[in-house]
Amino acid sequence: MRVMMSCRTGSADRATVEKALAAMGWCPDHPEDSPYLQDRRAEIVARLPDSVRAELMTHNPLLITTFPNVWGLASFDRRGALLLCLFGDDLEALKQQSAHAAASFPRTFERVVAGQRCEFDPHVEVRRFDGNALVARGVISSTGHVRFSTYVWNVRRRERVVLLALVCLCILSTIAAFVLYLRFDGGDWEYVRGYLDRLSSAVQTATVIMAVNLVFEYRDWKGAKSVIEWSGPPAL
Repeated sequence: MRVMMSCRTGSADRATVEKALAAMGWCPDHPEDSPYLQDRRAEIVARLPDSVRAELMTHNPLLITTFPNVWGLASFDRRGALLLCLFGDDLEALKQQSAHAAASFPRTFERVVAGQRCEFDPHVEVRRFDGNALVARGVISSTGHVRFSTYVWNVRRRERVVLLALVCLCILSTIAAFVLYLRFDGGDWEYVRGYLDRLSSAVQTATVIMAVNLVFEYRDWKGAKSVIEWSGPPAL
């Protein structure tokens, strides 16, 4: 599979953009004329559809690797824009690397190229390596405006269900413990009251720990500045 991403780099020339790519750690640790890199690049290019190959090879693309088993081509075939094409067999790894590029490359570019900024086009597509069949599409969006409640409700749906269940169980066990203390104060109920006390304490602890973890994960997620919201191909 392959991911296509376009990044507007303004007036920065190719050499400057290559410095930013190297600062990301994406340039392989081999000489440019290395037979291994040449063979790897030729292998990738040979599997591309003719139209994509022609578009990428117009301006001598740079071979990059963003993650083990995730290779790519950085093409400077558009004026003021960098075209990134990532390849891999693992769809989730490609999605993660796309999000990493969208979040990290603009910051690295701004640090390397003083006084200039770059910005990715919001639309990202995942297609088959050797064809144009659409596998998934994504939209790059900013995380700065997302509140914690929205993050938990829309982004962390599984944790939202677990957290709601813990909160409900905590409320029910606490109410039941109070009712037993107030209405059933005989010795026959001591074991049940003690069990409810321990259950209530355990659920409260689990709820607090999960909420704290979500807060820290939300801060990290929001600090990424941008994420990619993925969806499947449109239905026929």
